[in-house]
Amino acid sequence: MKVKMVTENKMNYVVTSILRLEFGGRTKALIQRTKNLSEHFNLEFTLVTTNYNANYNKVYRHYYDKGYANEKIGFENVYDYFSGRDYKNGETVEYPIEIPGYTVKPNEKNHTYKYYKNGQYVRMRTYDQATGKLKFDDVMFPGTNHRKIRYEYNDFGICHRKIVYKPNTSNKLEEVFYDDQGKIYLSFSHTGEDENSIWHGDLLHNNKIIALKDEKDFFRYAFEHILQAGGVTFCDARILDQSLLTCNVETEKYFILHNSHNVTGEISKTYRYLIEHANKADKIIVLTQEQLNDLLDLGIDSARMTVIPHSMDTVETIDSASRKLEKKFVFIGRIVPQKQVHHIVHAFSKVAEKYPDYWLEIYGDGKEAEDVSQLIQELKAEEHVKMMGRTDNIRSVFQNAIASLISSHYEGFGLVIMESLHYGCPVISYNFKYGPKDLLTDGENGYIIEKDNIELLADTIIRMIENPITDVKLSDEYYLSSTIEKWGRLLGQQ
Repeated sequence: MKVKMVTENKMNYVVTSILRLEFGGRTKALIQRTKNLSEHFNLEFTLVTTNYNANYNKVYRHYYDKGYANEKIGFENVYDYFSGRDYKNGETVEYPIEIPGYTVKPNEKNHTYKYYKNGQYVRMRTYDQATGKLKFDDVMFPGTNHRKIRYEYNDFGICHRKIVYKPNTSNKLEEVFYDDQGKIYLSFSHTGEDENSIWHGDLLHNNKIIALKDEKDFFRYAFEHILQAGGVTFCDARILDQSLLTCNVETEKYFILHNSHNVTGEISKTYRYLIEHANKADKIIVLTQEQLNDLLDLGIDSARMTVIPHSMDTVETIDSASRKLEKKFVFIGRIVPQKQVHHIVHAFSKVAEKYPDYWLEIYGDGKEAEDVSQLIQELKAEEHVKMMGRTDNIRSVFQNAIASLISSHYEGFGLVIMESLHYGCPVISYNFKYGPKDLLTDGENGYIIEKDNIELLADTIIRMIENPITDVKLSDEYYLSSTIEKWGRLLGQQ
């Protein structure tokens, strides 16, 4: 398949669902990729997000301040585009806590205030803990803890969204979006059957009402007006595949797969549209050869696919003698169901029975962090398993650890495997799809073991204690000098 050459005077895009202040995984990879391509090939990019965030200016400023984005990278959000929000408001509107006619009861711990009328709880306000500015003003169903209507305010004190809820549930019935002048520019009607199901929408654009079938239709319409023809658009979020493939813009459409398309033995629902319409994609970029082989088995044309893994920026020279090993193993990652961190805790509690002077450090956070902490207590393993929270210094974590542990159910690449090897730290990993088979060689830089086998995980940790692996290095193909050549060939820059 012939690929058009991307030239300097064409705008290129990255479309993704969300950009957060603090990030890892997919966002980390797309930010690094975009910056590297802009610097090496003098290309301009706009990162387009599709989630709703009325204070995205904080994120943009943070990315520039931290050096995540350079002067060739800009940002756009689909809601901001249609609202005309430019984050250049003048004076900020303030909302006092006291409201005439109401009795207020504060909860200063979480900066919420409950309001009563004639002794009945009817309203609640939430103020930002850092700035003290009003965030939410909730009208309650009288005498209940369920919201009837929520008004949301941005950092400038402007009401930007109203949400109407189905009685006695958290399910939305209607969303109304306001621009900075208080005018409605978008509304969504919801079925009320679950928290986010959209029935249809109406968008005011160029003095016309545009009927929208659903959220994907809104994104498609947004792409048709934000994206310009001639460059390349990278899609990093599967929720946006359909909207990009069906939008009528002459842009090369590249789809980067960050995760496994087959978790349960069947094609995941989020990947189904792209796989079934792969013939409409200009390129599908996967991170491992193993995943490419699996996609070939599904009948996708090999000419449409290529493997370009994640990469580290520079080669790290690690002298094994300089690694001052402590008697510890480490886990770094999100503490969420996919990572199965409880497997590591159970395994290490068994290891501690034989080697009580060794310990495990768990770095990260997530919705299962509290459950993992509770499990540690139940196993009476507090002396051997320590919750460390997030870290910004993974080098120091890896460089004095005997090995890092990975017990994921699935991944798209296993970014932490690459990072661990980069800093000379071997890896013990479950044999999940995808990443371990591409990155690890048994006995040389770690061990790949049967997935979900906690007993074998414990035995392999003991094996590593008794026979440590040293002189670990990351293969040259996972450094920027190699991957940037692959991107250059793909984009017609070499």
